[in-house]
Amino acid sequence: MRAIALSVIAVLLFSGHAFAKTVSLPITIDYPLLGLIIKNSVFTDPGETAVALDENNGCQKITLSEPQAADEGRFVRLKTRVKARAGAYLFNKCVAPVEWEGYIEVVQEVRFDDDWVLRFRASDSRLYNSEGSPARLTGIIYSLIKTYVHAYLDQIEINLAPPVTKMKKTIAPFFGPQASAPLKKLVKSFRPGKIRMTKDAVRMEILAETDESADKREDEKKLGDDERERFTGSWEAWDSFLAYLLTSLPDGSLPPEDQQILLDTLLDMRSRFITGLAEHTLGPDFVRDQFTDSWTALEPVFRKRLDHGHAKSALGYLAFFTSSDALVTLDKIGFAFGVEISRNGLLRLARLLADDRPAPLTYSGNVDTKLRKSLGLGEPLDEGGPSFDEDELDLESVGVDKTGYMPQLIDFLATGMAWADTSQNKSKIEMILKWVATKKNLTSYLQRARRLIDESAAANLKKSSIPKKYHQLYRFIVPATAWQESCFRQFKKSRGKVTYLRSYNNTSVGIMQINERVWRGIYNPKSLRWNIRYNAMAGAEIADIYLRRYALRKMNKSKPLSADTLARAVYAMYNGGPGQFRKFLKRSARGKFYLSDRLFRQKYLWVKKNRRDKMTACFAGM
Repeated sequence: MRAIALSVIAVLLFSGHAFAKTVSLPITIDYPLLGLIIKNSVFTDPGETAVALDENNGCQKITLSEPQAADEGRFVRLKTRVKARAGAYLFNKCVAPVEWEGYIEVVQEVRFDDDWVLRFRASDSRLYNSEGSPARLTGIIYSLIKTYVHAYLDQIEINLAPPVTKMKKTIAPFFGPQASAPLKKLVKSFRPGKIRMTKDAVRMEILAETDESADKREDEKKLGDDERERFTGSWEAWDSFLAYLLTSLPDGSLPPEDQQILLDTLLDMRSRFITGLAEHTLGPDFVRDQFTDSWTALEPVFRKRLDHGHAKSALGYLAFFTSSDALVTLDKIGFAFGVEISRNGLLRLARLLADDRPAPLTYSGNVDTKLRKSLGLGEPLDEGGPSFDEDELDLESVGVDKTGYMPQLIDFLATGMAWADTSQNKSKIEMILKWVATKKNLTSYLQRARRLIDESAAANLKKSSIPKKYHQLYRFIVPATAWQESCFRQFKKSRGKVTYLRSYNNTSVGIMQINERVWRGIYNPKSLRWNIRYNAMAGAEIADIYLRRYALRKMNKSKPLSADTLARAVYAMYNGGPGQFRKFLKRSARGKFYLSDRLFRQKYLWVKKNRRDKMTACFAGM
């Protein structure tokens, strides 16, 4: 018998037989959202009220309002305001009515039934007066409240089938065609699981069956050159979704701690992409990993702050949360072929936040005022000045001779663009030519460029909350950064054409080398390219962000960093993103620095010592 049993096991193991296992996906309804769903589905009378009793022309009437849900151990506590009236109805008149107004807390048992419906049953209640102190009621008022409020609230039902159905449809595009069969099997097996109350939410299970063989993922491989362009498109869709997500929060000001979480998430996601792209370390799972990491960080903020609006949107947000949580869970268990963050899937997910209205995910360079506000960055910078769509100016085509004289402006480049205001655009071209460094104007150019950078730092300090004791350090960091990044250059001229300065990997531009992908939606790319003052102000603002909201915030107060180390840590983040703060400190502790670390230190020390004579060194060979 033992031999037969072993033979059967061997056949099962080597015949490709798939063993089913049960997985659990979460439905989480935090208590503010639960209270909102109850209010929007039950408290539907005028003024967001619920009438639990209305008899004899209002002689006996109980009106409920302002529902709030909270934790009560194994139960849910539903607190509402109560306005009660009771009298004797005689000869069509209400005789000797008694009125009372206060609050009732009803402790309710919650069931999650097989039909996906949440049901509530009162087990206890407590009364409070309008000031919130315990109330001791007797007589007819107490009897009516006890009888009718309990009975009314026992009728509350929340149907979770619609958000679960939405979740099924939403997650489908996140899996490739090869996952179609396992996904259908998984979704078909959905059934309600256990329910439990925690201190912050009602948590339910969606149980489902999946094959063991479907829960395997191959080792990630690096992207080939032919795959990189398609992958970049997928990442841009994801980045657009992330920006849309951050602007879906209410218009009211977020507390600084929440703004910081949003900024951390956005800068970290974008900086990691830029680094991976430059170092050719991106793999097919990169976007999926960014999705799961960012949702883990952002979910608590969204559950606290999202403006749920009305009943439909409240259940839509629940479907959004449930879909996002399901994708993260399925990814963690390695479900069949992995989650693929597709544009179509992200569009469906975004629609859940938009009451099923279209939510286009456009990868646009336009400044998003709401995004800046959500991140705590204030009003956009002034964009007045040169700003063109073209990547280069053909000086001959705009009537500029070798001496820089502009007798007339004709069509710009060969684009057929007609200039409506010749004098205005002539002025813009002249502003650009003024900032082209040549052998003849190098000394005066560097004086003007350094003055521009210093003025930008001073202007930023006027609106910044950097502590005063760090002002001088900041004034050193900004010009040292411009020196290191561009040698104070915004433009370069070659063969009769002028173009803006780009980094070696074509991601950063101008005198402060602002990365257009990292700071997308926060700064105008056309102004960053063609307006040196705008670029300088953006760089000064970014240095402020990394000093004030990262270095000073993260610095160990019991063991503060020296001013020089602090400056170098800020530049490391400016150059490589927020994650470089800890990495730089580790490099510093080991005494093993990147080349960029060493070069910045040199420029920083020259700025401190006012060694302006060194500024021409990087123009050698001009």
